[in-house]
Amino acid sequence: MNRLLYDVSRWHLYQHRNERRLPLARESDLPALKLQDELYERLYAGDTDALPEHQVNAALKPWAQRIHDACANLPAFGRLAADCRGDAAASAAAVDTLIAALGELPPPHQAPPDAPPGSHKDPLRRPLLNACAVAAKAVEDLRDATEGLALVGWGTSSAPAQLGAADPKVRPLAVRLRDDARLKRIALLAGRMKRIAASKRRQKVKHGADEITDVEQGADLGRALPAELAKLAHPALRLDFMRSFLERQLLQYQLTGTDTLGRGPIVVALDKSGSMADRDGLKDVWATALALALLEHAHAGNRRFALLDFNSHVTYEAVVRPGDFLPHEALFQSCDGGTDIAAALERGLELIRSNSDGLHKADLVLITDGASDYDRADELRAMARSLNVSIFGLGINVDAASLSAWCDEAHGIRNLDTVDPDIATALFSA
Repeated sequence: MNRLLYDVSRWHLYQHRNERRLPLARESDLPALKLQDELYERLYAGDTDALPEHQVNAALKPWAQRIHDACANLPAFGRLAADCRGDAAASAAAVDTLIAALGELPPPHQAPPDAPPGSHKDPLRRPLLNACAVAAKAVEDLRDATEGLALVGWGTSSAPAQLGAADPKVRPLAVRLRDDARLKRIALLAGRMKRIAASKRRQKVKHGADEITDVEQGADLGRALPAELAKLAHPALRLDFMRSFLERQLLQYQLTGTDTLGRGPIVVALDKSGSMADRDGLKDVWATALALALLEHAHAGNRRFALLDFNSHVTYEAVVRPGDFLPHEALFQSCDGGTDIAAALERGLELIRSNSDGLHKADLVLITDGASDYDRADELRAMARSLNVSIFGLGINVDAASLSAWCDEAHGIRNLDTVDPDIATALFSA
């Protein structure tokens, strides 16, 4: 379809307008909108097809050419284009951010400046340079957020589907994130937590190694063979021992661990009481992001996942099988009411007991910012032991001791910007 200087594919125009929730492209579009279509084409496809000279509007050509030339002569725009190539969502987000960051463009009929495009005297150079930096950050944030929300189903079912592709009522992720600051914070924090979880999963288990299976080379004195240690008693062989040690060539026992990473499915009991909706909403954002990270952790281990939202009773629950998506409604449950930990744990244990095909030997993670009556704590702990379920507690801005009656292991949470290393180790690598 003809734009200002270039012929842009109708499919690319549809992608651009759909991602930004703009009206479908028409020949009667305003020059500014046609220019945005061309910028999208340059970011998404790289190559552009120039229009024949007789199809170019002579009055608009200097204005459009000036902006395109300024982009072409700016290395920052080239890097942005390379980063967005073939990614419709990223290209649309970059155009959206570029236009917003550039602010008021020169009027279409304004004569171009004397300075050549791209030179230091070009008045478009500095604003465009700043706009490219902002756009690059927006693309990075979008990809982090996409990673954070990768296992959330946005359509009418839990079946895998691209965001917005199946259900026209569902807006693309970039538009959702732009309009919903809370969702963006959840997505970015969840993406950060998922990277921490992936790092922990790559770490080897350092305990439970108690079976000798072979002999290997290394530099672990605690596992060195007696024949190697005997060299220390001989003056002529002591230097050979030191050389082998420094070069990690000592003969030592190879031990095999008997512990496994992860015991079974993960059930998350997420506090949705009124106190979780603090002034900044940080408690609820952190807790929801951690639930998404645990969902990804379960997915990576081919384990089932269940989410229970609760206040004075269980308000929402969802069970996610390996390969399925968490319904997006789980991210938008409101916070109100009191806190009844017993009701949440009881429902979680009932879910585990009644689910004969996949939730036995589960790990139950309790995330809360408050305490509750301990009357039923011993009863529920005994029920958990009978089902071989471990309960892990995270208290946001509360001492771990307030959860110890309910949990096999409890931690207090003070930093709501990430997951502390010791907690990440306990959650993702044990």
